[in-house]
Order: sequence, then C-alpha cells, then structure tokens
Amino acid sequence: MDSNTEIDTIVNSNEMNVVKAAIPYMSLENQKNLAVLIKFIELIKTVRLYNDPAINEIQELNRPNITKKDMLYALRSRCSDKNKQIIDIMLNIKNIQSMITNMNNEPSPHTEINNFNKVNDKVPNENLNQEELIKKLKQLMQE
Repeated sequence: MDSNTEIDTIVNSNEMNVVKAAIPYMSLENQKNLAVLIKFIELIKTVRLYNDPAINEIQELNRPNITKKDMLYALRSRCSDKNKQIIDIMLNIKNIQSMITNMNNEPSPHTEINNFNKVNDKVPNENLNQEELIKKLKQLMQE
C-alpha cells in the first residue's frame, strides 16, 4: 500500500522516497539523523509550496467541488479497521440525511395534499440521537 498522500507526492521526489525507504536499514543513529533531515526538507518544501502563487494551479490541492463525504472517504483509506467502521457509520448517516432531504424535496402526484401536509411530513434534518451518536464515535476514536 502506498502511504503517500497527495501533499507527499507533490513535496517529495522519487529520490526522496527511495531514501526514506532505506532509513529502517541503517543504524539507529543514522536513522535519527536522516529522518530528521528529511522531515526538515519536507517542511521547507511545504512552506515554499504554500507560499507559491501558482498553488491555485495544482489540481490535487485545489478541488472546487469537494464535499465532506469525499473527505471522509479519503480519511477512511488511511484508518485502522476500527476507525473505518466509525467513518462508515458517519457516511451512512450522511447518506440517510441526503435521502430524507431528497424525499422531502420531491413533488409527488398528490401535490395538493402534500402541500397541505408538508409541514407535518417533513423529517427534521437533525436527529435528537445524532448528538449522542457523535459523542460515542468521538470516544471510540480516542481509545
């Protein structure tokens, strides 16, 4: 599995990744020195990247139509199995909320009746138990 994120692939060259892959095979003292040096170089390159006016042209960093669901899917790919389950629950909640919203916004064949009962038929966007669920999810993620 490739452990690089988009920012890693932008900041690091292939040569840098080769050096990083060799670190565990060196003496501990050399590992420490090389790892710190590499992280320092990455920091400098990252600062330069975000100070560059051309950053708006980097497609991997500039996604205009990104959603919270997109972010959750990206995070999920990097999580432990336990945390993947938590993200799956969050994604399912988002999907259910989207379905409910779509159902409430779709006109039905009985529009006159629906218009009359629309206030009573709407399902609230915020579920009263949702806050409790989110608290439990946060607790699980901290364990």
